[in-house]
Amino acid sequence: MFLGPGGRVTEPSSSWRLPGANCAPRERISKRANGRIGPVRFGPERPLWLVAATQLKCNSIGVVSAMWTNLSAFALLLAVYGLIVERCFAHPLVICFHEETYDDVSVRSRSVIWPCDDSTDCSSKVVDAHCSIFGYCQCPAGHVFSTDVARCLPESAYGVACQEAVQCSHMLTGARCEAGVCTCDSDYTYVRGRCRKLVDLGQPCSEDIDCFFSHNREAVVCHRGTCECADGFYRRSTNVCRRRVTNGEPCLVHQDCDGDSLQCVNQLCTDAAAQTKSFRDVATQTSDAVAQPNEEGSPAKEPPTRDAETNTDLERTGATKRVQISVKRAAKGVSDCERCRKYGDPCLDEGVECPDVPYSVCRMGQCHCKDGYYNAQGRCMAELGEYAHDEQYCAAGTTFQNNRCTCENDQFYDNNMRTCLKPALGINTSCTQQSQCSPYGAAYCPAASPKRCTCHPYAEYDEKTQLCIEKDGYEAYCERDADCTLENARCSEQRTCVCKTNYFYVDERCKAAKGGECETAADCSFADAECAAEGSSEDGQSAASEPKRCGCKPGYHYHAASNRCLKEAEQYEDECSADEQCQPLLGELGQCIEGKCQCDESKDHLKDGKCNTKIALDGRCSKSSECFVEDGQDNVECRNSACQCKFDFSPDVEQQKCIRPSGKNSSDRPSALKVITLMLTSAAVLITGSALRDAYYA
Repeated sequence: MFLGPGGRVTEPSSSWRLPGANCAPRERISKRANGRIGPVRFGPERPLWLVAATQLKCNSIGVVSAMWTNLSAFALLLAVYGLIVERCFAHPLVICFHEETYDDVSVRSRSVIWPCDDSTDCSSKVVDAHCSIFGYCQCPAGHVFSTDVARCLPESAYGVACQEAVQCSHMLTGARCEAGVCTCDSDYTYVRGRCRKLVDLGQPCSEDIDCFFSHNREAVVCHRGTCECADGFYRRSTNVCRRRVTNGEPCLVHQDCDGDSLQCVNQLCTDAAAQTKSFRDVATQTSDAVAQPNEEGSPAKEPPTRDAETNTDLERTGATKRVQISVKRAAKGVSDCERCRKYGDPCLDEGVECPDVPYSVCRMGQCHCKDGYYNAQGRCMAELGEYAHDEQYCAAGTTFQNNRCTCENDQFYDNNMRTCLKPALGINTSCTQQSQCSPYGAAYCPAASPKRCTCHPYAEYDEKTQLCIEKDGYEAYCERDADCTLENARCSEQRTCVCKTNYFYVDERCKAAKGGECETAADCSFADAECAAEGSSEDGQSAASEPKRCGCKPGYHYHAASNRCLKEAEQYEDECSADEQCQPLLGELGQCIEGKCQCDESKDHLKDGKCNTKIALDGRCSKSSECFVEDGQDNVECRNSACQCKFDFSPDVEQQKCIRPSGKNSSDRPSALKVITLMLTSAAVLITGSALRDAYYA
């Protein structure tokens, strides 16, 4: 297969050629074919195609191979055999291998083939690069070329800082450099040197390592093609197996203790009658080690073939593949493989353990640690759960049991599979990683502080079982809307079933808010509701085409914040709980103050039955009810868009009053003018009355 422009995979025909290429399929690239395309075939079932790429980008794909699992071995074959790159290229050739489908194009197994005569050809361009025994530039063991092939960067282990995604590429599928740290995608787990998609309990499997193990690789096995809890372990929750322990052994929850009378007290299985409160650090592992092929000692090696020409001997034994290579260039700098005695030394037997370096493997002409082992001061140390013939190959703080590196019974595997973690002692107790919360069911360790084991939003804690138990219906776990069985529910971003917009969870149902469709008032999510069409007649009948919707009964007002119908106030200072209850009576400025409907007297005043903004004398106004004086409120009006005293009243702006001119003199007696006026008025009335009487009787 050839990955052409746009990422399209095609199978070239026997006559297929790249425009301008001098070599057809099945032809060998020569030195004159620089920059051309050519095939490499290692048997009829292993077609491999190569593009001579001069761009140093991983998305300029060089090789597509679904047949080779030992990618570094394939890269070495390309270089050593000279079938493609026997000094053909003027620039380094970046080859990206696709063992599986990768979501992140920046994280792929890659190799750089850069021909050289001596190390100065490499180090003059890239510091620390050297010329390998096979005549191409490479970085020291445990290092990779940067994306631009300008530096040698250290390979970063899981959880270790990274600058570029290529530093994480040794973990293959699912690996990424995120927030400056090598990690695996959320649905991948780091184990045996790479990110893997593990299957849950009860799911099909091929070997133990396929099964999700939560916090202890010994806890699960692949039994008759199905992932199960191992002997001596029990299924604690949906996907967690925990060890059964007896009286006096470490525990975390009551269910760990194997016996009806036993309880977990102070992290120790104790007979309830004895009420023992001491804690002993007991570390006894009861499960049998699972044997792996070729791990009970150093793997057998066959002497390398030493012909004048290039040869290969490809074998498959179980899941492993062995490649033996011998070339003329091997004589450059190394006489035999006996000198390969430490991590990073040159080697020839590709895929074979290097002498005197247990758990190593020869890759790309250098001694590396094989998958599941890591370099520590030149020694390949075993990750947790891996085989070791001696305890010196287990890291400090771990336990050597049944020829495996593991943790104490009450401890947890770190995500990096190298160190052991202390347990979280219960829900709401301190944690650093997810596995520490696994004994408590649907619990997790938050990424942000405070980091304490917490139930997922879709679960609630049960004191009796000491488990976060997943909810049913509302707030149940979901991945899509269809997972929610509750009517009118959807799947939220937090992966919990919640009511759809404008619906509320009431009485174990998602009921409609104001304006939502309904059949009866019982379908509405609030009390004092009515279910009616907007165009209903006075007798409650509505047109068949108009849907019924939830609303409040007459005399009630809908309060959106609390999703309630609140009774409207009928008079000033009626009891209330929200402003909305007051506003139908007092207007939009009406407020619920100290539980009573009233106006805010600091800025408003009551006039004409409504709350109005206070506007002082001479202030701009739009209606008379806005105008306010401290005394004689009826004597002020809005005239000519300004608050003024009514006619016959004088303004006192300083005291904010409208004053009627006084009707008395200073002696507190009626004035002469008023007396005369009164007398004249009385006389006029008498004269008029007399005249009318005379006229009537005349």
